[in-house]
Amino acid sequence: MESMTGHGRGSAMEAGRRITVECASVNRKGIEIAVSLPKPLITLEPRIREEVQRAVRRGRINITVSLENGGAGSEQGIIDRAAARRALQELRELRDELSLSGEIPLELLLRSPGVIKNPAEEVLMPEEVWPIVQAALSQALERLSAMRRKEGAHLVADLLKRVRLLESAAKAIRGRVPSVLRGRRDHLKQRLEELGSPVQANDPSLARELALMAERSDITEELTRLESHFVQCREALDGSEPAGRTLDYLAQEMFREFNTLGNKAGDATISRRVVQSKAELDRIREQVANLE
Repeated sequence: MESMTGHGRGSAMEAGRRITVECASVNRKGIEIAVSLPKPLITLEPRIREEVQRAVRRGRINITVSLENGGAGSEQGIIDRAAARRALQELRELRDELSLSGEIPLELLLRSPGVIKNPAEEVLMPEEVWPIVQAALSQALERLSAMRRKEGAHLVADLLKRVRLLESAAKAIRGRVPSVLRGRRDHLKQRLEELGSPVQANDPSLARELALMAERSDITEELTRLESHFVQCREALDGSEPAGRTLDYLAQEMFREFNTLGNKAGDATISRRVVQSKAELDRIREQVANLE
């Protein structure tokens, strides 16, 4: 299980060129990829997107690719010998044409256009640079995934702790149900006595009324569904596949069940448990929003 937030950086160097790739991700419902490339490498964007989509399933991923010259002497010019020979030949022809004397100085030759090339001004061919970009990108994505897995493990541990709290609340509510029914029976008897119509404990009319009250306030179905959701949450958190959307759906369903349960139970103690559980579910949904 991975978090959707993380960062990774990778670099690769070849033939005096260094490519650096930075990947940063934040949470999103789907996958969004934003790529920033040097202008000469803009045609590599589709390939970069394919690589990212193979490594990441959810989140907004910002990819920044930078290019620099590296290595000793990389900022110095490079002499194009063929261009130097052509320039020397042209200068000699000009000298002879103008009937001038003397040798052609090296300084003049080096100042001739095209003789000295600056690597920074070299025209880049994206196809040639792609292997370096791919190596740097692979390294950055690997480090991004490692960070996302590490944070994901912490999120899973926290979510499991919160699921245990919800399980404890549901168990306490289930144990509270018999005393709630007894309390309603006693309250009904007391009210009838106050109204001057006392009844016996085994009176059929009292039994019918209590049965109707129990049916209207029965929370067995809600508790059963909650227990099923707890099991599914644990399975999702224990699995290796992305489950952020599944867990978000389960959190919504559990919130709905607790809400219905609180409305039907009509008991102050159960209501307090429900309020606490709904607050816990809000925290769960906040955490789940960061899971892939």
